[in-house]
Amino acid sequence: MSPRKLLNLGLLCIFYVHTSQAVKVENILTVENFVQTLEPSGEYMFQFDGDEIFHVDLQRKETKWRLQQFGEVASFEAAGALQNIGILKFNLDIYEKRSNYTKAKSVARDDIQVFTVKPLVLGEPASLICLATQFFPPVIKMSWLKNNEPVTVGVTETVYYPAPDGSFSKFLYLATVPQKGDVYTCSVEHDGLSKNPTNKFWFPEVPRHISETPENVVCGLGLVFGIIGIVASIALICKGKKNSDQAGGH
Repeated sequence: MSPRKLLNLGLLCIFYVHTSQAVKVENILTVENFVQTLEPSGEYMFQFDGDEIFHVDLQRKETKWRLQQFGEVASFEAAGALQNIGILKFNLDIYEKRSNYTKAKSVARDDIQVFTVKPLVLGEPASLICLATQFFPPVIKMSWLKNNEPVTVGVTETVYYPAPDGSFSKFLYLATVPQKGDVYTCSVEHDGLSKNPTNKFWFPEVPRHISETPENVVCGLGLVFGIIGIVASIALICKGKKNSDQAGGH
């Protein structure tokens, strides 16, 4: 992924809802939208306390609710988002010229995380999650491999989630059935990474049924030392009795 001319321009609207006059934030509603010269060319999304409510598919020009239930109790016209994106694109062109088409600095965190939604049970369906965080600009390539073979079936991804520091994060999901010996790889490419691609490996952990073993060892050692102690005590008693008999005889 070679560097290209880029200037990111975003509008961030934050609404605070609180129940008293004290400076105490109860909830935060965030409206995040940006445009750029790379793909994706832009994004428009609503968040509540950091969780996505919906985003607008700029290609299909329609609202995509994070959960279907949200769309049943609320509505949002995609046309409003498209109008905002159009304004940002106009401003982007102006700022590009003013900056003499200066390239944006690419940064990314090398620490890629892979984990499961629920505790793993070998041979049963599981959802793997790959998380890339603290990268900028919001242009990243994430993919799955299973036993070094690319995987496309059962793969889904999220939009880009903004962070207060101006960076972004993204999730990549994989629905699979892990087996013993499998090796899963989340491969991530971004201009800000120290190594491209950066691979994070995940191995299904084999359940261990040895939780009682340490206790058994302790019990066994205790029994051995107990027997030794009993034998030693008997020996001392016998020796003492013998010495006592000899003294009595004299």
